[in-house]
Order: sequence, then C-alpha cells, then structure tokens
Amino acid sequence: MVVLRADPWAPEYGMGFQARLEEELPVADPLVETLDWSTPLSPTPAEEGPVWFVDGVRRVELRLLAEDGGRRAPGLFGSFAIGSVCCDGRATFDEHQVGRAVVAGGGVMPGRVEVSVGVQRVAFEPATEPSLDPDRPLWKLQNLMQEAEAAMAARVSARAGRLVVVDGPLSFFHPTDAPVVGMVKRFSRHYLEEGREHLLALLGPGERTPLFALGDEDQPVQRYAWYLRLVPLRVPWHDQAGIVRCEVRAGVGLDTAVGLADRVTALLPAYAGRPTDPRAPQNLAPVGGLEAWLRHRMGDGRLLRRALLRWMVEGDGGG
Repeated sequence: MVVLRADPWAPEYGMGFQARLEEELPVADPLVETLDWSTPLSPTPAEEGPVWFVDGVRRVELRLLAEDGGRRAPGLFGSFAIGSVCCDGRATFDEHQVGRAVVAGGGVMPGRVEVSVGVQRVAFEPATEPSLDPDRPLWKLQNLMQEAEAAMAARVSARAGRLVVVDGPLSFFHPTDAPVVGMVKRFSRHYLEEGREHLLALLGPGERTPLFALGDEDQPVQRYAWYLRLVPLRVPWHDQAGIVRCEVRAGVGLDTAVGLADRVTALLPAYAGRPTDPRAPQNLAPVGGLEAWLRHRMGDGRLLRRALLRWMVEGDGGG
C-alpha cells in the first residue's frame, strides 16, 4: 500500500527533500566519529554567545536572448544581495552588498549595462557561461551570489571567538579565525547508505547523527558533515522533514568538528523557522528576516524591469 506524507515547504519552493539520484556523489566515510549509528547523539545545551548568520537572495529581473553575429544564446538580467545578521539576545543586521549582472550563455559576453531608475543609475556587470542550456544563466547568477557570500563569510569570521553559520553548503575551505559552518536546508543528495540513513527518522529536536567525512578520490576528507533535527516531527510530515545537514571544513580537525557539531546542534533549534515561513522549519527565523531585508535592498523589481525594457526599446540593447 502506498503511504503519502506531506512536505511542509510551500509548493512553489520545491521540496525540502529532493534527491538527485543520477549525480555522482562525493566519497562519504561514516566512521570518522564512531562505529555506532544505532541511536541519535544528544549534545548538552549550547554555550551562550553571539552567532552570525550569512545568506543571500537573488532575483531575475528580465530574461533575454543574446545574439552575437550568428550565435544566439539565452541570458538574463539578474540582481543579488548578500548580508549577515548577528543574534545575541536580539537580531541586528550587519553589513550587506548588492550585485547585479547581465549574463549570457554560449560564451557570448555582453557589454556592461547601465539604466536609470528614478534618479539612480543602476549598473549590470557582464558575465558569460559556455553552455547553451536555458538554465545555465540562472546557475551563473547563483554562482556569482555564492562567491560573494563566501567572501562575506570570510570577512565576518575574521575575528576569533565568533560562530558563523552560512545558509547553504560551504564553498570555500581556507582557514578562518572563527569557525564557519555551512547549513544546507534542502536534501539534494543521498550521502549515507540505507543502513545508516534510517537514523535520520529517529532524530528528535536538538539531536544529531554522528559525523561523516565527505571528499573525493584524490582528497577523501574535505568536509565533516552531520544531520540534525530542528523541531519535533509532526504527524503529516515525512520523516526527513525538519532536518538540516551541517558541515565544516576538514582543516579544523576532527575534535574541533565534533565540538562544533555539538554546539550547533544544541543551538539551532532555538532559531527554527516560524510556521508562517513557506520553508519552515529549515529556513531559520534570523535567515528569513535577513532575506526579507536583503530583498528590500535590491530595490523594486517592477521598476528595474520597466527600466530595462525602456533601455531595450530605445535601442541601447544593440538592436
């Protein structure tokens, strides 16, 4: 008999669990912390202290078709904003940065575009992507945002004693003065064998799996990762809802990674997303607030789209 269970994310955001079964997976070693995967690990309550969350948002302003001689390629005008929020009894927005890009596929490199939006001049920096796949310009915009996120996380973690959580997988592995933890809220890959993945269904709030190492054949240990549950499992949900995967670079060492896993696992449930958030509970409350603040920093998308269309109609698009 087929049993159906709900995913708590709003449908327009996809699912919190969405495995890519045909993609080549990293090498996973589940035995770096313990051989016992029979029961969840329950860390003691987290130590007091501030935590910084770093995240970014992006938006497609206008899809386009780029032409270069006989070549035609998909493209887009896009904006992104990245920033950080410090939580220490209250949430305080820290630095932020807005970026804009005009991206074309097929190796077509567009020119820099400037448009007037009210009294402001807004510039879109050129970027290209070799593939002609219609989704690749959006992938390139996402990549530009993630590079900016990584640079900001490195700046925020430049002071020792801080704990920095990046919303998303780690994209840099160089040493930082303060530890940086990547938190992935969407399941996109199966890293564990079925015999160990069953432990995820047994996790309670503030409990985690043992650490497992991720890498490749040339460097089998690049990251230490673990799963944790943020909130109690509700009856309609499937058993992997409300779970996030966290990771740290392997360079911190196994003992430090275990300590960070315990601290973060005990800490994050207090920041679980509110039910009004369409990606709750994995979209943490400080991150949801930061995303809303950053979307405002990007400006009114309707005005930007109107300005870009006016720029194209007036012939500045090269047509």
